Amino acid sequence: MVYCGKPSRGCQMCRTRRIKCDETKPTCNQCQKSRRQCPGYKDDFDLVFRNETKATERRARRSSKNKRGSNNNTQIGSVNRSDASRKFSIVSNSSSNHAEIMYSTTGMDLAKIESDGNDSSSSDALGLQVAFTSPIEQQAPCYFMSNFVIIPQSGQIRGSFDWVLPLIKTEASDSALSLSFQAVAMASLANKPNARGSNLMHLAIENYAKALKVVNLALQNPVQQKADQTLASILLLGFFETITQEKASITAWGSHIDGAVQIVKMRGKKQLRTKVGVALFQSVRGQMLVNCLSSSKTPMLGADWWCADSQKDEGAAFVNRLNLQVAELRGDLNRILMTHPRSPETTELVTEIMHRALELEQEYQRWEETQTKQTVAWVDNIPGGDITKADVCPGRVDLYPDVFACSAWNFSRVSRIFIAAIVIRCAAWTCYPVDYRTTPEYAQMSRMGQEMICDIIASIPFMFGWHLDAEGRLKPGDPMSGNDATDVKALGGVYAIWPLLSVSCSDFTTDSQRLWIKGRLKFISEVMGLNQAKVVSTLQLRLPSMIVRRDNMSYAPPNVTNSVRPSGKPAIMPTLPPSISALNFQQREAMKREMWERERKAAMEKVREEQQQRQQHLGRSVLETSSGNVGGGGGGLSGIGAMNGNGLDSNVMFQYQQSKYGLGLSGNGVGNGNGMQKTGEMGLKISNEQGKKYAWLEGLGWWETTV
Repeated sequence: MVYCGKPSRGCQMCRTRRIKCDETKPTCNQCQKSRRQCPGYKDDFDLVFRNETKATERRARRSSKNKRGSNNNTQIGSVNRSDASRKFSIVSNSSSNHAEIMYSTTGMDLAKIESDGNDSSSSDALGLQVAFTSPIEQQAPCYFMSNFVIIPQSGQIRGSFDWVLPLIKTEASDSALSLSFQAVAMASLANKPNARGSNLMHLAIENYAKALKVVNLALQNPVQQKADQTLASILLLGFFETITQEKASITAWGSHIDGAVQIVKMRGKKQLRTKVGVALFQSVRGQMLVNCLSSSKTPMLGADWWCADSQKDEGAAFVNRLNLQVAELRGDLNRILMTHPRSPETTELVTEIMHRALELEQEYQRWEETQTKQTVAWVDNIPGGDITKADVCPGRVDLYPDVFACSAWNFSRVSRIFIAAIVIRCAAWTCYPVDYRTTPEYAQMSRMGQEMICDIIASIPFMFGWHLDAEGRLKPGDPMSGNDATDVKALGGVYAIWPLLSVSCSDFTTDSQRLWIKGRLKFISEVMGLNQAKVVSTLQLRLPSMIVRRDNMSYAPPNVTNSVRPSGKPAIMPTLPPSISALNFQQREAMKREMWERERKAAMEKVREEQQQRQQHLGRSVLETSSGNVGGGGGGLSGIGAMNGNGLDSNVMFQYQQSKYGLGLSGNGVGNGNGMQKTGEMGLKISNEQGKKYAWLEGLGWWETTV
């Protein structure tokens, strides 16, 4: 392949104008200064990979024409194997001295090409290009493992689908786990933008149907129904629904999760004795939580049972228990208001649930104080003005240690939004028919909900791969790539669907935020290939107002004069954090940004002062050491070497903070590059300019000296 040079990462406008682009995101500063509309940047995939399909087709047609009338083309036969038939041919064009190997294959494995020395030498002389096409059966699993599986490394606790590899190694090709894995892998690859319309999705559905049949047979066996492989197969089938979900199958995912919960219940505490068993248990628990919160169901077996695994991460264990308690509380409230008549006893139960919700809110506030996040930027303008296509919503952009920490933050925020809905729902029920939006509970909980929504929106760019580069600038990343657990890949889209859905259905979300969220859900569906995001983006829900209306429609309104808050324990609101105040949304955001700017400037000033002090201290140490070794007269180095009139002609080692730095000096006053020791050491250079002498400290700059 011909190397065409390093591709430019600048915006299209700067490339057209042939000027240097600063690559600032989301819009180029060069375009802003010239008052031009920045068209944005190319995708990293397009920068690295060039579409050579049409050019290759032209070369192939040209070569086939030359083959009929010329003897310059060489044919290498064919290689036959028992598992597949493969054909190789070399087509050489004498005019361009260019040759290609065309390779077609069917079967599971790539054949090993064997050739003698003459063949290889002639191939090298012709500069052959070899293009091998792996079978789909190999491409799909590799794609799935690359984008959705994260194996915990040393020192890491959490992973994603990390139970797949140890289980599938020993499975037969027709087992439930193998069929489920092939189905979900093929479906994920088939939903890639450049693979849609192929026959791959049809193959995925066939494997899905076969896997369902085998899983149903396994569930009828008392031994197999408790096996790790059976539970793993059901989880993979549930993820298949996430990838391929349509409106007609919107409940299929929940059915798989309900089945997985039943199996976990039958497996009991014995499943926690192995590492794979614990990983499967935690996967089921996380998806069960989403299913219960979204459908107002109480978690089966209770929060204590689901917290039986001893997690090394105490923070994650604590917030998991809180999330389970919120799901229990939401289920209890739904059951009470749906089955109990309006009475003083019911009112007391509702008030008790409100107090439990407020206590959970205080627990979340205490947990949040122990966690870390970092606000790295504020975005004011959207390039092009179309917020549905913007990568970043106007406002804050936060970064987190990894995608799992960000997911834990967002799950807790969603739970706190549900707490706000629970409190508002209780207040609306107790004060009916008075408008619940006039109550202090609604005012404070709506402010808290708005705060959580802003935090979730500020985290989404990180989930999609945005990061700080070496120069501290915010840059987007490729959500479909990554090499370690800190890279997001398409897994970030999986973790982003639930918080984005919760925010889009909330009463506390603004219209512009809702438009941006729908755009992000569309991005997850079209680019990352998760159809569930497209389905949930069409839901027209507003919570908790719709549920409040349903609760009040079930009962005839009482006499307004008798409709007062019931006597008994009052609903005392907890002490809210400083970020949730009585100010309106715009005022709070402005104050938060001002505080962030002030903290950023203070941090930069502190770093600048420390750097200056370090430079001055190092400079004085260097100059004192140098002046102690420098002789008089001819400018020689006492006991070491000689110095001419312009500079030093030797290597001197001096000690500074127990680190040795090399003084690589030449006779003309310019530091000798060979005199530098190795990476991390500093070089001292002496220069005469305008009657003064300056010492150059590599990495620190020029300092005036009397040496």
